[in-house]
Amino acid sequence: MKARDMINAHLFPVLGLIATASSVSIALSLGPIAGESSRWNKCYNAGMAWLKRNSPSIPEAERPALATNFCNGGLPNKPRG
Repeated sequence: MKARDMINAHLFPVLGLIATASSVSIALSLGPIAGESSRWNKCYNAGMAWLKRNSPSIPEAERPALATNFCNGGLPNKPRG
């Protein structure tokens, strides 16, 4: 067999193996991102519920920004004035 024939005979399985390994690697790397998103959503929903329950004087339009700020690691801002 010539070298070209050997390459052509093994090219499809090798490329298939590379594609499979790449797909598995991508799928495994998405796991931590999905976990972080789930935790962030729980934090946001809990923050919105807490703000609604404990701070009814805060306008409805400002609550999402406060919950987002908290879940991203921010601290409450003191009003200026």
